[in-house]
Amino acid sequence: MLTLQAIAQTLGGRVSGREVLVPTPGHSKRDRGTAIRLAPGAPDGLLVACYNGGWREIAMVKDALRDVGLLPGWDGQRRELTHAERAAIAQAELEREREKAEARKAGAVEAQQRLSRARPADPAHPYLARKRIGAERIWQAGQWLLVPMQDETGNVWNVQRIAPAANEHGGWPKIFLKGARVHGLFWWAGKPADRVVIGEGFGTVAAVRRATGLPVIAAMTADNLPAIASLVRAKRPDMAITIAADDDPKGHAKAREAAALVGASIAYPGGAGQ
Repeated sequence: MLTLQAIAQTLGGRVSGREVLVPTPGHSKRDRGTAIRLAPGAPDGLLVACYNGGWREIAMVKDALRDVGLLPGWDGQRRELTHAERAAIAQAELEREREKAEARKAGAVEAQQRLSRARPADPAHPYLARKRIGAERIWQAGQWLLVPMQDETGNVWNVQRIAPAANEHGGWPKIFLKGARVHGLFWWAGKPADRVVIGEGFGTVAAVRRATGLPVIAAMTADNLPAIASLVRAKRPDMAITIAADDDPKGHAKAREAAALVGASIAYPGGAGQ
């Protein structure tokens, strides 16, 4: 039977509200770049959205469901969508966008409430001490650090929570509020100047700020780097921008993309740059 739970089990995803978030074919198992929801009236009764893929990946997702019998076999014949199918897809997409907008609004309220109850971060917090970075413009609730994430107008939509201690692999869990907005948000520190460093994570740019004293901006995700660099360039056409790349393939790729968009230089871990 085609259910959200069956789809999640088959594709290695998880149910989130009225949809399933699964890895996009060809991506890491930790990826959740594809969303699937039941949409009666749509082809195969599903609405599949690949945010880091396209029609090929959507077809691969459906093929995987066919392989286990959750969807009927495909006869190999292409056909035009009927009016009813197009209407069903449009309605499902409209509902999904409405739910996302509501979740973002709720996330913003929660983020602001968490920050209002928090206190300035303790410079001796284990994460800050381990990374040898300061407590500038971050807050603390209990033993969790809170990194505010705002848009270009200064409105806070989300907070990144950093765990009190490292996990068994030595990493520090970092969690965004569920359903809250992430795209186009950033954290910053330092007064505006003629140069700024933009990086992916708070820890990365906080380390740059401590070492250089320059103003810094954290895009909070690799995918956000191009958008945040473009925001900065639009506001300050004359500013010198350096992109601090994370030391992984995606970090390098997104740093190059952001640098090409805004005419920025790139600083790689270890001091190499271009």
